[in-house]
Amino acid sequence: MERQASLVRKIGSRFVDPEIALLAGEELTGKVRRDLLDLAYRNNWANILVNLSVGGGFILVFWAQDNLSAALMIWYAVVTVLCVVRLWGNYLYRRARMGISELQADDFQRWHFRYVIGVLTAGFLWSVVCIVQIPIVQGESQFLTMIIIAGLAGGAAGILAPMLLVGRIYLIALLVPPAVTLTLMSEPNYILAFMGLIFLIVMLVTHQNNHAVLFRSLVLKHQHDDLVEDLRQKNRITENWNATLEASVEKRTKELRNLVVHDTLTGLLNRDGIHEWFENMQRSGDELDFAVLFIDLDHFKQINDGLSHAIGDEVLRAVSNRLREHIDDQHAVGRWGGDEFLMVLAETKEELHGLVDATIQKAQYAVNQPINISGHTLHVGFSTGVAFATKDNPGISELIHWADLAAAEVKRSGRGAVHNYDNLLLIEQERRLAINQALRRALSAEEFHIQYQPVIKAKGGAVLSYEALLRWNSGELGFVPPDEFIPIAEESALIVDIGEWVLREACKAIQNCDDIAAQTKVAVNVSIRQIIVPGFAEMVERILVDTGLSARRLVLEVTESIFEKRQTVQISDVLAQLHDMGIEIHIDDFGTGYSSLSRLHQIKIDAVKIDKSFVLKMDENARVVIEGAILIAHRFGLKVIAEGVETEDQRKMLDAMGVDAHQGYFFARPGKIPCPNRHWQIDEVSGV
Repeated sequence: MERQASLVRKIGSRFVDPEIALLAGEELTGKVRRDLLDLAYRNNWANILVNLSVGGGFILVFWAQDNLSAALMIWYAVVTVLCVVRLWGNYLYRRARMGISELQADDFQRWHFRYVIGVLTAGFLWSVVCIVQIPIVQGESQFLTMIIIAGLAGGAAGILAPMLLVGRIYLIALLVPPAVTLTLMSEPNYILAFMGLIFLIVMLVTHQNNHAVLFRSLVLKHQHDDLVEDLRQKNRITENWNATLEASVEKRTKELRNLVVHDTLTGLLNRDGIHEWFENMQRSGDELDFAVLFIDLDHFKQINDGLSHAIGDEVLRAVSNRLREHIDDQHAVGRWGGDEFLMVLAETKEELHGLVDATIQKAQYAVNQPINISGHTLHVGFSTGVAFATKDNPGISELIHWADLAAAEVKRSGRGAVHNYDNLLLIEQERRLAINQALRRALSAEEFHIQYQPVIKAKGGAVLSYEALLRWNSGELGFVPPDEFIPIAEESALIVDIGEWVLREACKAIQNCDDIAAQTKVAVNVSIRQIIVPGFAEMVERILVDTGLSARRLVLEVTESIFEKRQTVQISDVLAQLHDMGIEIHIDDFGTGYSSLSRLHQIKIDAVKIDKSFVLKMDENARVVIEGAILIAHRFGLKVIAEGVETEDQRKMLDAMGVDAHQGYFFARPGKIPCPNRHWQIDEVSGV
């Protein structure tokens, strides 16, 4: 026992899992160590070439940043020499292994030592260059240096997986020195240092997991080989061992089959397992109906992004265990993929709906309980889509598809609820698909046209601009409302080409209408998807040049989603570039999206358009919103345009509040640009 315990400690220090090492035994562990060394040398080619090429890239980056020094060139020369020496060592090891089937203990130690020295020397050289180079460069060069080092570390987590301790030291040598250096500099960069340390922790965990998987795989491989060989020998001695062989093979086959139909992370049934379970239940002959519960965790991406995928995996395991508690052999629970789970319930028709309701209630209560992982207390909820089988549609694939559609509907309308599938969901999905496909042909088929609606100055009634409104009369689908096809165009990125066409046509139309006032503008809606495309401002400028329209006669209308935090800086830069050209920027549908009034100063804009929902409602709350928007907007020097004006009373109330311009059916419905231009006579008493 003492010898076994000593062996466990010795192996555990190298292979992570002492329990597996104990089961493997000394002889088998030796085989695994030799296999790991072989794999390490095979991977070493990649590690060497990566060091050589990344070192060269390192030199080029600093040369491009005018930070290249003689010391850095000497360092790269040393790296090159080391790589050549390691390549030669790899070649010698390969020759040595070709001549023998198994390394002796002394040979193993010698080759292991050479491998360790080569890897750690490389890590030391990268440590040196980080410590020396980072303090003498600033800004982008520091950032590029950390990117290069992080890339090396990411590759090393897989390449050095055969050697646990060596890989850990190498990762630490790559990431700790630059992090410490960034912290101790005269002008420290704590953000880069902190990111480097976080990445180190992730890479250490990944490397350890990779090593554990390799070790377990090799142990199982040798165990399987030994089992087969042992059974073959026994079979040669006597035919009585056939039963033993068959039983062992059958057991191993069941084990392998179990792996095939179960999810490796959670142990639940996977997709193949769910399908197999359903087919077995159908063949059982029992008079049962089925229901599929598609469970989609809410905001799970925030856990992965905010805490790490390792903690996210632990959450998935915890959720899986809680769902498993409410399923017996009569039913099935599986992981569909990512943060999506399935429950398949089988019961008589009379009892099925009650079982579904009870199961969802119990599962929600269980999953909603706090999950404590690595010092974090997490709360997880889920959205559920339910599909019931019918005699005409008994297939599990179809049931899962229906339940998935129902869960997606919950996601769109608000999370944490339950939605039963109905035929309308499938019809809507088919409609969206048909629109998506038809949109791809709409431009080339010339199915789009533009209508224009005037924006009227509150004082005097002059036409300030015409808003270009896209209309689509599809040859396949007929007239498709903008509210239906524009969101689909934005999701599929078709809005980029369509938007460019609208902008060009609108600029051309306003420029070619000679009878309207020379100062009248044209307003075109653009989406965030268009704005963040590289070269958007240049494209707008090119269209203005091509059509001859002055930039001061163009208005671009954007929605409040421009205030979305992740893209505010990029959007602000593009809109500032357009604004500097003389183009007006208006915020459309103001009051319904991301922004608060206090954020209007963040981006260069000229006007806000009060969303028509407030104008049409015009109750006390709506008036408060409108008055507040007008007050703050005017304080910022912005004009205020009211959309959706349909009655004289609405116009008068808006005028009294202080809006600068109106737009709506009260003045004109969308149509062609009127030539000659019409002038609305407005006074405070009689209106239009």
